[in-house]
Amino acid sequence: MLSIRTYRLGLVLGLLLWAAAAWADPTLDQAKQLLQQKNPKAAFELLAPLAAQRAGEIEFDYLLGIAALDAGDAQQAVFALERVLAVNPNYLQARAEIARAYFVLGERDNARREFEAVKARGGNIPPEALATVDRFLSALAPQQTEFKAYIELALGYDSNTNSATSRSTIAIPFFSGAIAQLNPAGVSQGAWFGGVLAGGSVSHPVSDQVALIGSAGYGGKFNQRYASEFDTQQFDLSAGARWAEGRNSVVGLAQAQRFWVDNDTYRNSLGGTVQWLHNLTPAQQITLFGQYAALRFPDQPPNDADRWIFGAGYSQALALPYAPVYYLSVYGGEQKETNDAFPWLGFKPFGVRLGGQLSLNERTLFFGSFSFEYRRYNGVEPLFLVRRQDDQYDARIGLTYTFAPKWSVTPQVAYTNNVSNIELNEYDRTVASVSVRRDF
Repeated sequence: MLSIRTYRLGLVLGLLLWAAAAWADPTLDQAKQLLQQKNPKAAFELLAPLAAQRAGEIEFDYLLGIAALDAGDAQQAVFALERVLAVNPNYLQARAEIARAYFVLGERDNARREFEAVKARGGNIPPEALATVDRFLSALAPQQTEFKAYIELALGYDSNTNSATSRSTIAIPFFSGAIAQLNPAGVSQGAWFGGVLAGGSVSHPVSDQVALIGSAGYGGKFNQRYASEFDTQQFDLSAGARWAEGRNSVVGLAQAQRFWVDNDTYRNSLGGTVQWLHNLTPAQQITLFGQYAALRFPDQPPNDADRWIFGAGYSQALALPYAPVYYLSVYGGEQKETNDAFPWLGFKPFGVRLGGQLSLNERTLFFGSFSFEYRRYNGVEPLFLVRRQDDQYDARIGLTYTFAPKWSVTPQVAYTNNVSNIELNEYDRTVASVSVRRDF
């Protein structure tokens, strides 16, 4: 009968031979080299096709799990690392990696449990790895109430500060095509302007999944004196809650806004929005949203309307130079007039938005966007004898440079072109500005 010592020696030699065989595996060697070269995507593409044959091999599953996680597929990483831990529950590196995968997936309870299990055996892992575990556990600790605020000052030029036609005369079909002279206030005017934005937000967690959130913001745009009648200001207020678990989160907000033109209240808005977000992977997200707003115009009650918008969006971060991120969304709905005597003031919009950003370096972010909105109005315009249709195009480019902690400067240019079958509603507009922002 073998002695305990002989048995242990045989076991150690067997494990060493097994480890040597695994290390000599050309496929696993190549995967390790790719991971060392910071190329997890290539490592995952090398290993994934072999999963059907090699799943259950500890070293294979461990490398597959790391490659999947670092390549952005945390769910596949969990599957592979679960197989490792099913065979060897004491494999601390695999337990640490599956904890990290749970963290990426937003499964906070699972991530906390696994990191705590790793820390409980802290004497068996290097100090630097233990420090990383502590950082994750700190991030997973019960969240505290968080306040954020900012202030931003801008200077720029607006080629059409009143969003009006450049024509000074318009033919009126209702009067047999008679030519009408437009009031100068109804013709486009360019002006230099100064702007100010300020706001703050608060997030108060009531559990790992639920937080109460709210925000308030002010924006003002003040033109040169000769165009001061087109100065605008607005105040926004929102309050609601956010629920998040795993890959999903839902945000519900009640929203209110007051909008002024030349210091007089032009429009009040009261409504809300609901948004569902789902992370397909850590780098991909889809969203569905719905919005409602009761729009009321104190001095122009025929313009009163109820606005409903529904839409969907998709965003993705790409593992490419400059860390590009892009998004795409589509939406539609109706802005329904509250007074049936004025059907030509309500409309049905349909829109598409596309945008993205590039991180040129650690301090500089380039961004751009393009959007298109089609609007078909609900009734025939009585003076122009047609049902109005508009095609509006918007484009924006700029960059944000962080020149000091919490300080940034943003030069940008925005262009709008509204094409309409009614001349009076056609216009284009270019706004160029430079703003400086301080975050708190």
